[in-house]
Amino acid sequence: MNKMKMLLLQTSFISLGIFLSVGTFQAIMHLTGNTYATEWYFALSVIFAGVLCSVPSLILCSDKIKPFFVRIILHFLMIFAAVSLLGWLFKWYTGLVGYAFVMLIFVLVYVFVWIMTKLFYVREDREINSALNSIRDSE
Repeated sequence: MNKMKMLLLQTSFISLGIFLSVGTFQAIMHLTGNTYATEWYFALSVIFAGVLCSVPSLILCSDKIKPFFVRIILHFLMIFAAVSLLGWLFKWYTGLVGYAFVMLIFVLVYVFVWIMTKLFYVREDREINSALNSIRDSE
């Protein structure tokens, strides 16, 4: 897959995952009678985080680091560091409890992005195989 297409896909999945998890949290807070309000720039910070956190996905395409699980660990740690820094810069959390909550959302979004990416690639593979089979059948 084209690296630019992969980065755009990752950016959209990351941003969607963050919006879904924060929106779910806000709905739960509202239903329990509490309020949770974000800053005016929250949406922009999520999109920026999506772009920034998709860049380490390029390490997964590299063959310079041989064992794939080492690439996954490096990928996870780079994104963990980026989310920690962005959370501090954009004031996504205050204190240790807020940081733990942001890291919980990070792990959920990380898993969500892996699942969505896998589903996307499986669908794309099926479409390619179907097209190849139809070409073979016509010959």
